[in-house]
Amino acid sequence: MSTALLDFFELAFGSDAPVKPSLVQIAARSVLLFAIAVALVHLGKSRLMSRASAVDVILGFVLGSLLARGIGGAMSLSATTVAMATLVAVHWLLTAVTFRSHWLGNLVKGHCHLLVSNGEIQHESLHRSHISVHDLLEALRLRANTDDLSRVKAAFKERSGDVGFVLQERTPKVVEVAVQPGVQTVRIELSGT
Repeated sequence: MSTALLDFFELAFGSDAPVKPSLVQIAARSVLLFAIAVALVHLGKSRLMSRASAVDVILGFVLGSLLARGIGGAMSLSATTVAMATLVAVHWLLTAVTFRSHWLGNLVKGHCHLLVSNGEIQHESLHRSHISVHDLLEALRLRANTDDLSRVKAAFKERSGDVGFVLQERTPKVVEVAVQPGVQTVRIELSGT
């Protein structure tokens, strides 16, 4: 690298060693490290904010801590970048292995638990999952748009911690209406929501 480029880099971002950067350098380091973090997370195919497992959440916290140290100058830019890249690579490798191994996936990401079966609450599973009946009913209203447990074929606490519902299929009610006696019949199917 040319001396002029190195001088510009040091002026803009501060030294690559742990430093006490100026406010302008903190702003420049923020932009640079944010761009690097976005690129790394994108390349690592991390799902840090949606459908996150415990491993995804931990990666998010650790990356945030590394970014804070790198931006504030407690860690060098190169050390921050290497640490973030290493963690994203380990996360990618771990998720690739757990994708292929159900046993390891359960070990790393946890298990799902059956909370409701054919409208009946499985109290032992609720207790093991630390979910109250009130929490279950709230999730039923918010996610399945009903408060009728008898409509629930199954409910699970998923590995992500969310509660998922499978509703019973309703058979439509058939009503036959005679338009003129003996001449014509109209068939109407009413399906419940």
